[in-house]
Amino acid sequence: MDTVSAFKLEVRADKIAVITIDAPGEKMNTLKAEFGSQVRGLIRHLRDDKSVRGVVFISAKADNFIAGADINMIARCRSAQEAEALARRDSRLWLRSMACRSR
Repeated sequence: MDTVSAFKLEVRADKIAVITIDAPGEKMNTLKAEFGSQVRGLIRHLRDDKSVRGVVFISAKADNFIAGADINMIARCRSAQEAEALARRDSRLWLRSMACRSR
C-alpha cells in the first residue's frame, strides 16, 4: 500500500469487509491514477483472506461517494488513445474488485 492511502479497510466481526474511501485533502473523492495500486493491494489481501464473506465500499465524505475521474489526470493525457487506455484500465480494475467468489 502507498504511504498515504485513500482507502481504509476494516473487517467486522461478522466477516464483512468495509472499505472506506477518503481522498486525503480533497472535498470530493475523485479517482486518481495512484489509487490503482492501493485498490489492487486491497483486492489481493481480501482474496487471500478466505474468511471474508462480503465487501462493502463506503465514502467518508458526507455528501458524495466518488465524483468521477480526476480531471487533471485526464488533462495530462497526450492523446485520445491514451485517455481511452486509462479509462479501460481503471474500468477493469473496478470490475475486478467487484468480482466475487462463491463457496
